[in-house]
Amino acid sequence: MKSKPNKSIDNMNAEEYLNVIIGLSEEIFHDFKNALATISGLSQITAFYPVSKEVKDNLDLIKEAALECRDQIDRFYSFIKGYNVEITQYEILSNIVFSALDMVKHRIRKNDYGDEGIILSVNIHSMKKVYCNEYKMRQAILNIVMNAIDAMEESGGILEVNLFEQAEMIVLEIIDTGIGIPEDKLEKIFETNYTTKGSKGTGLGLRISKTVIEECIGRLEVSSVLGKGTIFTIYLPAEIS
Repeated sequence: MKSKPNKSIDNMNAEEYLNVIIGLSEEIFHDFKNALATISGLSQITAFYPVSKEVKDNLDLIKEAALECRDQIDRFYSFIKGYNVEITQYEILSNIVFSALDMVKHRIRKNDYGDEGIILSVNIHSMKKVYCNEYKMRQAILNIVMNAIDAMEESGGILEVNLFEQAEMIVLEIIDTGIGIPEDKLEKIFETNYTTKGSKGTGLGLRISKTVIEECIGRLEVSSVLGKGTIFTIYLPAEIS
């Protein structure tokens, strides 16, 4: 009896593809942590030998960088590990927003072109809860934030994140002053496998975001002006107190 062939990546939906990526990430994280442990350990051992102050200082920097990378891997692994945990409950949306932003703070900095980089402006005016899976909602927000950062990677700009209440809804705006999206491509960005990033993109991030938000009885809207920037707006029903 022939074994059933594995489902090809081309035939996977966005969530199935993400689950495959998560599985591969667990193996990669394990290997990375082993490599970082070796780098950190050897740098500490070598520092005990008679070396110049400059070499010792460089070894200390290597050790600190290795430990920082390890901490970042631990944090990200803790996040993706919970993606498949189907716990849906009322969560404070502002907490999810802050945790998503915390994961990209390393990209909010001066860029390689010497420009001022990306300025982050966060305006939180709601502490209400929404009914969601915390991990999936964080991923949905993170995907949109990453797209905003990518749009400003070369020229810099302002990333504005606004959270406020509107009637019985909580509204989250993610605004960038990046390159914008052409009008003829705006309707396609939520399609699976469609990307404006060429080989750098998977065409899955925004599709996953839209699916997660709609599962929470919310909606995701986008508007953009070429050369001026893009606004993603998330509407989610708030917990009735």
